[in-house]
Amino acid sequence: MKQTQGRRLIAHLKRKPHTYLEMLRYGVSVAPWMRVRESLRPGEQIVKGKRWTGGKRYLTTWRVVNS
Repeated sequence: MKQTQGRRLIAHLKRKPHTYLEMLRYGVSVAPWMRVRESLRPGEQIVKGKRWTGGKRYLTTWRVVNS
């Protein structure tokens, strides 16, 4: 079975949270956030998080979890 762009990205997002730039670096899609939303299965949801980069700065991250 051939995996779609969204399912490939979701596999990465299930392992660890990613920023938008990290998702773009996989080279799977030019709009990874759209592919992920289109490919979510029932019972899966995308969750927003934060990654501390030092001082008062945080990066927004995304992760897919089973609800």
